[in-house]
Amino acid sequence: MADKKNNIDFEKNVRDIISEIKGYGFGMLNDMIGPQFVDCDPEKMSCRVRYKKFKWEDNGRGEVHGGVISAMMDTTMGINAIALTTDSVSTADMTISFLRPFTGKSFIVESEAVQVGSRVIRLMAKAYDEDTGKCLAMSTGSFMHVSYEQAQGKQLGV
Repeated sequence: MADKKNNIDFEKNVRDIISEIKGYGFGMLNDMIGPQFVDCDPEKMSCRVRYKKFKWEDNGRGEVHGGVISAMMDTTMGINAIALTTDSVSTADMTISFLRPFTGKSFIVESEAVQVGSRVIRLMAKAYDEDTGKCLAMSTGSFMHVSYEQAQGKQLGV
């Protein structure tokens, strides 16, 4: 029950972080991939974010490029980490397994916190085709807390 223990409104935090990302503009990758709030579960310390497929993401075979998929996973886990801690974070490490090509119209990335420590937050994520429900990729990541000054003035630091 992370929300009661830390006295935070997890869903509001997730929504606020996504709104901040949408306000970046000027070609920031997190904004370009277009995260959209789906839902979250404070008990599981998890959130789900939708990403629509854009033509610029294609790898030449009509599939989403692996770098964009990695950005979707990283962004979703980062949103989750910030929403749980209300701190700025930075990706320390991330692994990803590509299971199937991303050929659909939209995708759901579900992130769940595995461990929330005083210095590092560990998460895992799975990406699904929104229409078929098939799991397309899995990822794990570690995110470090960073100070507000290190986040270069970004309040939430995604």
